[in-house]
Formats: sequence, C-alpha cells, structure tokens
Amino acid sequence: MNNGNGNGNTVLLTIIGIATLLVALVGATFAYFTATVNNDQAQSVSVTTAAPVGLVYLGQELELENTIPGNSASAEFTVENPEGSTVAQTYDLHLIIDNNTFVTDDGDEQLVITISGASNGANTPTVGNSPYNVTDGTDKASNGKSFVVVSTQKIDPNEKQTYSISIEFKELDIPQDTNTNKSFSAHIEISNPQTVQE
Repeated sequence: MNNGNGNGNTVLLTIIGIATLLVALVGATFAYFTATVNNDQAQSVSVTTAAPVGLVYLGQELELENTIPGNSASAEFTVENPEGSTVAQTYDLHLIIDNNTFVTDDGDEQLVITISGASNGANTPTVGNSPYNVTDGTDKASNGKSFVVVSTQKIDPNEKQTYSISIEFKELDIPQDTNTNKSFSAHIEISNPQTVQE
C-alpha cells in the first residue's frame, strides 16, 4: 500500500511540477512582449502659427457731378499689408455698381471706368478687363453688377499696392441727350483675404 501512495505522490508532484513550468513559461512569454517607457528623456513638440494682420483699405471719394460729355475725374485707393504682419496674403477686388440709370440709346461706352495698379513691393497688381464700360443701366439691369478688378492678388508683409481709378463721360461727337439727368454710383469692395502658404 505504501508503494501505491508513493506512486500517487510522485504523479501528483509531477503534475504540480509541469503546471509550475507552464506558468513560468506563460509568464516568460508575457514578459517578452511587455514594453517599458522611460520618461526621463521625453521629446517636446511645439507648434506656432503666424497670424495675419488685417489688410488695410483706404480710398478717396470719386465724384463727377453735373457733368457733360467729355468730363472725367480720378482718385486713388490703396491696399496695404501693414507693418507687423508676418505672412503674405491674397485678396480680391470688385467694382460693384450700386445705382446706374445711364442708357446706351445714343451709343455704347459713354460712361467708362478705368483702373490701374502699382506697388512699392514685388507684386504689381494685374487689373483685369479695364476699362469697364458701365453704360448699361437700361431697366436698371446693371444695379448690383460686379466687375472683377483683381483676383487672388498677392501682397507681401509691409507692401502697399496703389490703384488709380478714373471715370469718364465720353464725348461721342453726337447728341447724347438721352443721358441728361442720369446718375451712377458704385463702390470698390475688398474680399476673400487668404494667407499664402510658402
């Protein structure tokens, strides 16, 4: 009987030994896939963005009152990316008609607006489609009409772009009586400022 118990103990001790070995192997396998992070040498990351300063628009009033054919008037306006700005920007300019009662009965291109641009920096404005024929107020169809002066015009920090604008009631050497007591008004609008990614 003692032999039977000895064999039973041997089997039990063998099973316990195998179980212990399996636990040790599983533990070793788990430890093999464990990672340790050392925070003593952490890498810092810092990001800052440049904030554009608002573009400055300055303009003179342009008036042509009690005019007759052959008269004209001119003025200037500027767009500036002022001192303190750190990024180049782009912008759009539009000539927007607010009121126009001039008609083309006596001929087209009686009332014409011309705009040109210059710069104290590297980005001379490219004015599109100037001069603008605005003699199309029949039935007030042109009210709210918009002409693109410049589109995505680049302007660097500290750059000033100067625009010359003139309006002329042209002499056509024919009677232009249908445009007696007519009126016209418009404004320049700057819009869509965008930071240039360089």
